[in-house]
Amino acid sequence: MAWQNPIFQGNLYGGLTRFAMNGFAQTQRVATANAAGIKFAQMEAFAKAPTKSVLVSLDSATAIAGASNRWTYAVRIWFPTPIAGGGITLPTGDKSGTYAAAINLREWHNTSTLVDRMDISIAPIATVGPVGSTYNTGTSSWPTAQLDAKVELHVCYDSSGATFAYFDRPNPIRCTPAV
Repeated sequence: MAWQNPIFQGNLYGGLTRFAMNGFAQTQRVATANAAGIKFAQMEAFAKAPTKSVLVSLDSATAIAGASNRWTYAVRIWFPTPIAGGGITLPTGDKSGTYAAAINLREWHNTSTLVDRMDISIAPIATVGPVGSTYNTGTSSWPTAQLDAKVELHVCYDSSGATFAYFDRPNPIRCTPAV
C-alpha cells in the first residue's frame, strides 16, 4: 500500500496557499491517527440523546399529587391496523413501549387556574380532563381509566439519568356556561 504525506512548497492553482494545504494535510493525519478516539467521543456525545419514539395507546391516568390539572399516564405500545393489507407481523408480548408514568409536556406548567396558558377561572368556567378522557355528565367527572387516545411517545433521559417518557397532546376541556 502506498502512503503519501505531501509537504507543499508552493501555492496551488485557485489561490490555496502552502500554509492552508499543509494545514489540511496535518488535519487528515491527526484524524487518521486518532480515529478510534474520535469515534469514542462521538458515541459518548450522543449516549444521552433521546433513544426512541414509539406509537402508544394511553391506558389510564393518575393525578400528580400536589399539582392541578396534571397527570401521569400508563401507556402501552400500539400497532396500527394495516390499511391495504400486508404490513408487518406483530410481535407478541412486546413491552418496549410500555411505561407506567409517561408525562404530557403540554401539562407541565398547568395550575388550578391556567391550563395550556389559558385562564380557566374566568367565565365561562372550564374543567380539564386527562388526555383521552370524555367528560361523564352522569357523574360530573373525568374518567381516568380506559382512555381513548393514541400518541407518539418519545423517550429520553432526565437530568438524573432515569428514563423519561413524554408526549405532547392537548387536554380535553369542558366549558360551563355562565349562569
